[in-house]
Amino acid sequence: MSVRGRRSPGAVDDAAPRPLRWPWFLSDQGLLTAACVVVGVGIVASVMMLLIATDVRGPDRAKLQIEAIKYGLGFVAAGGAAAALLLAVRRQRLSEHTHELELRKHAHTEADATERRVTDLYTKAAEQLGSTDAAVRLAGLYALERLAQNNPAQRQTIVNVLCAYLRMPYTPPPAPAPLASRTPAPPNELPLPAPVSATADARTAHQELQVRLTAQRILTAHLRLPADLEPQQAAAVAPDPCQTFWPAMDLDLTGATLMAWDVDQAHVHHAAFAAATFHGPASFANASFTGTARFGGAEFTGDARFAEAIFADQADFDAATVAGVAEFTQAVFAEDVGFRHATFQGVADFAEATFSGGAWFRDATFHVNAEFRGAAFGLEADFRQATFEENAGFRDVVFSAKADFDRATFSGGGWFGEATFCGNAWFRKTRFRDVAWFGKAHFGADARFRTAAFAGDTAFRTATFDGIAEFSRASFAAEAVFDEATFAASAWFGEGNFAGRTSFHTTTFADAAWFSDTIFLGDTGFAEARFAAGAALEEARVLPREDRNDTWPRGWWLVPGTEFGRLLHSPADTAG
Repeated sequence: MSVRGRRSPGAVDDAAPRPLRWPWFLSDQGLLTAACVVVGVGIVASVMMLLIATDVRGPDRAKLQIEAIKYGLGFVAAGGAAAALLLAVRRQRLSEHTHELELRKHAHTEADATERRVTDLYTKAAEQLGSTDAAVRLAGLYALERLAQNNPAQRQTIVNVLCAYLRMPYTPPPAPAPLASRTPAPPNELPLPAPVSATADARTAHQELQVRLTAQRILTAHLRLPADLEPQQAAAVAPDPCQTFWPAMDLDLTGATLMAWDVDQAHVHHAAFAAATFHGPASFANASFTGTARFGGAEFTGDARFAEAIFADQADFDAATVAGVAEFTQAVFAEDVGFRHATFQGVADFAEATFSGGAWFRDATFHVNAEFRGAAFGLEADFRQATFEENAGFRDVVFSAKADFDRATFSGGGWFGEATFCGNAWFRKTRFRDVAWFGKAHFGADARFRTAAFAGDTAFRTATFDGIAEFSRASFAAEAVFDEATFAASAWFGEGNFAGRTSFHTTTFADAAWFSDTIFLGDTGFAEARFAAGAALEEARVLPREDRNDTWPRGWWLVPGTEFGRLLHSPADTAG
């Protein structure tokens, strides 16, 4: 990798100097023409004066003739003087041009000398990075840092070298065992010496660790925004040797092994961390990425902090694995972000995050709590086939477009209280194995819960459905509460199964309500429910029990059967 051929700001142009072009009046033809014009004017004036003097009689005639001759000679002299003046001007311009060429030549010489010096320093530092001596490698890193600091045009090249060094294969040394777990040697017995090769390998690994940590610190120190600078102002910062912040740097750490990575407050253009391994905690808190950010397949062995990070372009975390806490609180994703097949082994915290583009969590696995409280999804939110092994918090979340949770699995509580679904909400074949809470949720478009399975208590209390609400073939194994809910469009509960207590008290059905072939196994309450367009309950079945406590709408009555009763609509205005 060479640094030659790149000029620093303000360097002279390498193009060949243009030949000097004279103005026409300074050319040979121009000089001759100017002299001839002046002499010609003088001759014409002299002739005219001589003709006038010829017509004069007396002593004044000779005087006028002498004056005419004087004027003629004066114009001739003036013509020569004009030619001499223009010639002097041309000589002056020629001298200035020659001086300019000398200056350019001198500037080129200095620029070439500077480039040769930079190249020499770069070459020597790069050679030091290949040394087997850790101290020499450290010296090479610091030499590269100094070179980049003093030559802003070379910073991206130096950053690329540091990233390439960190991408080299590396196996971290094993962590020392805790003191309490170390087995003391038996008394009166000398410890056996460790093999020389093993000791040397361990020492080499620890030395290389220090070298790599130094390379990381050099990068992170120059990527951090100054405290008095906002992220949106960073792009306008001009490269300055006196400024330790290096703006608009690209990072390519694909497949790199990084130790305790900490780049808080960083400002980066493109960032590639695909398949990288982060040992220990990794922090990108308050970082801003103005270009793409690639973390696909990355592995975080500890906590991963992206709190208040800003992703101005696409971000990719597909197939990433986070062993510790994944903190994305108040993070901003301005474009699409992918977490497909990602694995969160610790808490995944996306509270108050902003997803302006599409958010793709399809097939993601959350082993511990997943918190999205107060998050905002501007485009499609895709959680298809996602697995939530513990609580999933979506309280106060705003889904501005489609929210797709088809075939997702909630092993812990699914909390969607006061969530707002502006687009379609799809929960088809979704499994809720614990509490499913949708209290005060608002569905602005269609809500599809077809064949969804609710194993724990389910609450849609005071929820509002502006579009079609489809719960066809849904199963509710425990209590299902729809009290005070409002269905502005048709509501479909056909072929559903309510095994526990079911409550639709004071629920409003502004359109058709379909309960055909629905099975009610527990106490069922429709007290004060309002059916504006009627309700279809043909072949709905209710388990006959002596201890049933049902409240059906007025005008309905129950006909008990041998195994199941048959709920019929009665024209009589009596309570069933």
